[in-house]
Amino acid sequence: MKWLGRFSSDSSQKDDGSGPGKALEPQPSLALGTLFRQLRRDRKYHILDLGPAVGDNINFLSRFPCRIRVEDLHYTLGGFDYLSQAGKVDYEAVFQYLLPYEKSTRFDIILAWDLFNYMEFVEVQFLMRHLAKFCHPGTVLFTMISTVKNIPDKPGYYKIVDDSNVVYHSRSTVLRPVLATTMWISSS
Repeated sequence: MKWLGRFSSDSSQKDDGSGPGKALEPQPSLALGTLFRQLRRDRKYHILDLGPAVGDNINFLSRFPCRIRVEDLHYTLGGFDYLSQAGKVDYEAVFQYLLPYEKSTRFDIILAWDLFNYMEFVEVQFLMRHLAKFCHPGTVLFTMISTVKNIPDKPGYYKIVDDSNVVYHSRSTVLRPVLATTMWISSS
């Protein structure tokens, strides 16, 4: 079964024209600004970027001593064929296979961007359970949860402009409903 086959949209609903090719204005991100104000230049950071590799983001983050791993998880899942004997998805096995880090790996920052908007809630739970093994107290998860009913049917990418602004670049003009409409944070 194709993992993210549900994203081959039949919808003909078009977006507002902010799709591919349109220059967008930088948007303020209070959370991004807060994150970057807390970073110190005398400490090395381990950053996991679950979005696509964006050269401007790598350059921006390289201002800080850091090791950056880029996974582009949505793209990887979209092309991932998964077969199980029971016909069910073993989410734990999938994430262990696709994100195989050494036991000693610890991330300080995880950039999930808008990935959770494109995943079922159970998928987000298993992804976070897997990533929690590679976090320490104080690890920061940066994510953007949509507050609108419809979003582009494929994730775009975010380009960091400066310490508190990003530009969203859409890769689609077709809209679809947000999947993970109900999210909550657990302290576990």
